[in-house]
Amino acid sequence: MQQKIIDLINNNSETVVFYCEYAPKWPVRYLTDNFAAFGYEPEALYRQKLCYQDLIHPKDLALLEQEVAEKARDGDSHLAKTIRLRKPDGDYAWVDIRLTFERGAAGDVTHLLGKIVDVTDKVQAEERLKIFAKVIEQTADFVKITDRDGRLVFVNQALLDKTGYSEDELLGKTPGMLKSEMQDQAKAKALWEKILSGQVYQNRIMNRCKDGSTYHEDTTISPIFNADGEIEYFVSTGKDVSEQVKMQQALNEMAMKDVLTGLCNRRHLMGVIEQAMAERQREGKLVGMILFDVDFFKEINDRYGHDVGDEVLLEMADILKNFSAGIDHVGRWGGEEFLLLVLEPELSTMMDAANQLRERIERHPFAKIDRVTVSIGVTLSRLGDSPADLFKRADQALYQAKHNGRNRVEVY
Repeated sequence: MQQKIIDLINNNSETVVFYCEYAPKWPVRYLTDNFAAFGYEPEALYRQKLCYQDLIHPKDLALLEQEVAEKARDGDSHLAKTIRLRKPDGDYAWVDIRLTFERGAAGDVTHLLGKIVDVTDKVQAEERLKIFAKVIEQTADFVKITDRDGRLVFVNQALLDKTGYSEDELLGKTPGMLKSEMQDQAKAKALWEKILSGQVYQNRIMNRCKDGSTYHEDTTISPIFNADGEIEYFVSTGKDVSEQVKMQQALNEMAMKDVLTGLCNRRHLMGVIEQAMAERQREGKLVGMILFDVDFFKEINDRYGHDVGDEVLLEMADILKNFSAGIDHVGRWGGEEFLLLVLEPELSTMMDAANQLRERIERHPFAKIDRVTVSIGVTLSRLGDSPADLFKRADQALYQAKHNGRNRVEVY
């Protein structure tokens, strides 16, 4: 009865128990029925149709036999090892094997009592974890893991290489170490509200390296839940998009700039005027416009050539870039026409500024031409004006300046 109970316990356990002689091929004298889970009937080993040498992976077999022989010789009582056990279909299962040496009166090992446990799932999980860790370390993406309180518990090499910080400098700290714009209270509040609710947060942020330089990062922050469904960690992955941002900024600037002069172009100025007029009109306020063009510019092109005409426009742009006098926006309207926008206009101040500009241009020593003058029109918006209305009056004032002899300022 006692043996039946022992067999019942053993055969219903996940642990395979065997007892064999310590002799060539380790003849099996006892083997629990649950060994069949590996695809073999215990009877095959009892009858020695199979032995342990047939079942153990060749690379593991030599090491196992060597360690068993050494421990048997040295008087040890136990050996524990993880090896691969071949299945009938050719696949291998990972098993933990533990051997206890039974010795005779002379101290020689006579029998081996063994236990085998299938640990394939555990080994494969550990292998996947190793692969995952290697991928994380080798990826060019930035990886940060924080605990629920936002303290860094892991950073990968890509992040260290980018920021110039060491692992010791970052671990235990918050990502605020990177002087991220996430230190902005409103942004930080929105971030925490989202991830603490279990949602994934995505955004483009700017971080700062140890040396003070900045970089733009497309970041994704995901909450990681434990077995109880509670948030335990946050994993942040990010890509360095600094070059992309720089390129986009350059494209945006190109779209706003006049190719020749580098001043704002007409398209951008129209957007500025529309926005400024809408905002000012909501407040019951006005805007001012100064429009001017180069006198006799066609004659300059005809006499000196278009390359000289371009040089005149470039020098004109330099004068405007250095001319403040209460001017808020400056741009090339087209051809030889330039436009200045004033957001806090007073007509007398605008007239003074326009005359200062006219005189400065008249005195300027242009490289290829002794003297260049301009005609200027000045106007203020009216409540209910459209940008077209404002420009029309400025153009009429400019026309009047030309009609009255050029090199002068007129107001509409």
